[in-house]
Amino acid sequence: MCNAYGYLAPIDKLIDSFRQLDLPLRFDDGRVPNLQPRDLIRPTDPAPILRARNPGEGAAAGLELVELRWWLIPFFHRGPVKAWKAMTTNARAETIATTPAYREAYARRRCLVPATHFFEWTPLDPAKPKGLKQRWRVTAPGQEVFYFPGLWEQSRPSDHDDPLQSFTLATCSAGEDVSPYHIRQPVILDAAAGAQWLDLSGPGEAQLRPPPAGTLTFTAD
Repeated sequence: MCNAYGYLAPIDKLIDSFRQLDLPLRFDDGRVPNLQPRDLIRPTDPAPILRARNPGEGAAAGLELVELRWWLIPFFHRGPVKAWKAMTTNARAETIATTPAYREAYARRRCLVPATHFFEWTPLDPAKPKGLKQRWRVTAPGQEVFYFPGLWEQSRPSDHDDPLQSFTLATCSAGEDVSPYHIRQPVILDAAAGAQWLDLSGPGEAQLRPPPAGTLTFTAD
């Protein structure tokens, strides 16, 4: 699972990565926004995501960068935000296409969550799993920026005057790099694989698997 991550690269990294794939990032006013670095993004924080400007066309019509709440509130929730108790920050790869909170978004509203790192925690004393923990910063050497495949949703909670947009990111069983630290991990994609994720007729669930051994590095933080 993933309960914290960060993004520290300039927005030019995103623009350049997708320009090489002939997938431009388009901005409504024509001006490139200033994307502030954020070392620690936690659930309920607003965070940048990339999504197709026209979801029905996948990435073909270009991408847009928006900031949404991390912790998906499904479209059918009508109560206040705090009344939604399910931990929908992470969508399990095994059930992402069938879980009621995610299945419509999986079919219609996919996104990419750019990141430069994420965090995991392990107990300092294995005999005390609920005691003090070591925080690990996880990076992908050779990939300054990588992408979590995700889903976005729009809901109308009773305590919001306007619609609320939020997102979740996909997790899978831990691969060889992560398994010494946790039993699950976020899925990691590069820009090319990310473009495939946004294609609603593409491989979809088949992409939601751990990366090859040696992709990720853990550093005590």
